[in-house]
Amino acid sequence: MSPLVPFGKKFREKYFPNLDKEAYPLNHGSYGLTPKPVHEEYVRTLSKEAEYPDRYIRYDLPDKYVRALKSVGEFVNCDYRDLALVDNATTGINTVLRSFPFEKGDKVLMMSTVYGSCGNTVKFLKEYKGIEYQVVEINYPVQDDEIVGKIEEIFKTQLVKMCMFDTITSMPGIRFPFEKMVKLCKKYQVLSLVDGAHCIGLIPFDLGDFKPDFFISNLHKWLFVPRGCAMLYVDTKHHDKVQTLPISHSYTSDNLVDKFTFIGSKNYASIACIESAIEFRKGVCGGERAIYEYCLGLSEQAAKRVKEIWGDVEVLGISGALVTVEVPMANPRLFDDATMVKQCEEYVYGAMIRQYNTYVPMVYHNGKIFARFSCQIYNELHEYEYASRVILEIFDNFFKSLNK
Repeated sequence: MSPLVPFGKKFREKYFPNLDKEAYPLNHGSYGLTPKPVHEEYVRTLSKEAEYPDRYIRYDLPDKYVRALKSVGEFVNCDYRDLALVDNATTGINTVLRSFPFEKGDKVLMMSTVYGSCGNTVKFLKEYKGIEYQVVEINYPVQDDEIVGKIEEIFKTQLVKMCMFDTITSMPGIRFPFEKMVKLCKKYQVLSLVDGAHCIGLIPFDLGDFKPDFFISNLHKWLFVPRGCAMLYVDTKHHDKVQTLPISHSYTSDNLVDKFTFIGSKNYASIACIESAIEFRKGVCGGERAIYEYCLGLSEQAAKRVKEIWGDVEVLGISGALVTVEVPMANPRLFDDATMVKQCEEYVYGAMIRQYNTYVPMVYHNGKIFARFSCQIYNELHEYEYASRVILEIFDNFFKSLNK
């Protein structure tokens, strides 16, 4: 089914009118964006709650919470009773790691590409609970089978309690072999904790098919739900091991639904928008396939065009709507120095946002600089042409500034 309005400029004008008309929004992957009909539902919910907070929190919220869980459960193919809603993926990871009954000496395996806050949570557990952790070095480009084989060798020789890995790594934005990894964890009786911050609404997947122990995915990134909202999946056999963050009045509840519905005073309005966001994708956008095919097609076009402008560079990966491309650099090893990295980030990102009205996150990985472009249904190819030229100009100005 085709979208009601063609994707691209016309779609942006009609359904994302809040976007700055002068901006080139190429970083949807960081914060997401909510279309107008869903945003209006969000505002209505805030107003409804403000009319009578006691009524909304005590009587309206529980029903809306269950309806939202059922919508997400149907979308990812799992029992809604195995789901909880949290503020974001980092909160979901913390919810699992900080409530799981680790014993001193338990080992957690994580990748070198782990999202910073999630990696820090594991380091926190080492300091406060005495767990051990090991980091698996992942240097792209690398084949999925090589990654899985490398981790299997560790499972064969060491006792690992839990393995934490991404669906798509944040920086660089590369799809990780998460389905194969879940199977591998099951084979060696290792608990799988999947950071799917970039997953739901970005790539097709079936949670009921690979069934990890724990899975977290942001709903406010690629699914169009207002910030902040994420799903937490917990396999039924682990329900008793996971508590809310913070621990609240529901601590003694026997199931996830009762436990997570209300954990304290905060803004719950995004929860009421989940059904609206999914319906928007079905009705206005023409369904998941239409969204995915447009974004993937644009990703492929953008990768090709950026490479034409930048010359002999590597397209590190296309992961649905995320494109990671090597930035041409005469001496990228300059960025082995942390001070240089910080100085560059301040200059380059500041110029992007303040002077050129765009933002493309970059990372120094495996001796090269890579840029991660997001492709969304409100984007068009000319935006990537613009940003790729801007990036070259800004870096040129940055290196000139160093020589003054």
